[in-house]
Amino acid sequence: MAFFRNFKKSFEELKSIRCLTVTALLIGVSVALKFVMIMPSETLKISFAFVGLAAIGMLYGPVVAGLAGVVTDVIGFLVKPTGAFSPIFTLVEVAGAVIYGIFLYGLNPVKLDFSSRSAFFGGLKTNGFQVFRIFMAKFCVNLFCNVFLNTIAMVIMGYFAPEVFWVKITTRIVKNLTMLPIEVFILLLVLYPVMVAYRAAFREKRSA
Repeated sequence: MAFFRNFKKSFEELKSIRCLTVTALLIGVSVALKFVMIMPSETLKISFAFVGLAAIGMLYGPVVAGLAGVVTDVIGFLVKPTGAFSPIFTLVEVAGAVIYGIFLYGLNPVKLDFSSRSAFFGGLKTNGFQVFRIFMAKFCVNLFCNVFLNTIAMVIMGYFAPEVFWVKITTRIVKNLTMLPIEVFILLLVLYPVMVAYRAAFREKRSA
């Protein structure tokens, strides 16, 4: 029941001007980050586009994040078209955004302590459940969306033949498992300052 209550609560967030304003801002950030990436090798590239949708999911839940996923994908395509637009890939983005909302809604992000190795890992251990939620969110997005849904979408769109489906799946599994710890670390690094800035901004507004 708590699972479905989170969807209802997230839907009710849409009535808030604050929600719409912050979500619009984070959508802009997410679209901009689609064009920022680091390529440590020819086969691996580190993208930061998922950070914006993850932050929306944390602040406003799966319904708002899912709708933001639609807008982000469409605007991203309009800004920089790559191939033909397909609602199938939009659905993949929406699925990922909803997963972030399911796992991260109401999260109290972890403040990383870089003062020493023991302080860093001690902080992660102390906040183990929050770290686990972030890990599971990224793991499910990588496995379900990046590996399976994206591969199925590419077969449907004719980017490669169905006969090589499992070859592509295997390659994507290896790639996404390699990227998983890096992307989890990025979320750990970013979500805490996002929440701090969010709370500070609206605390000051209420005080005023």
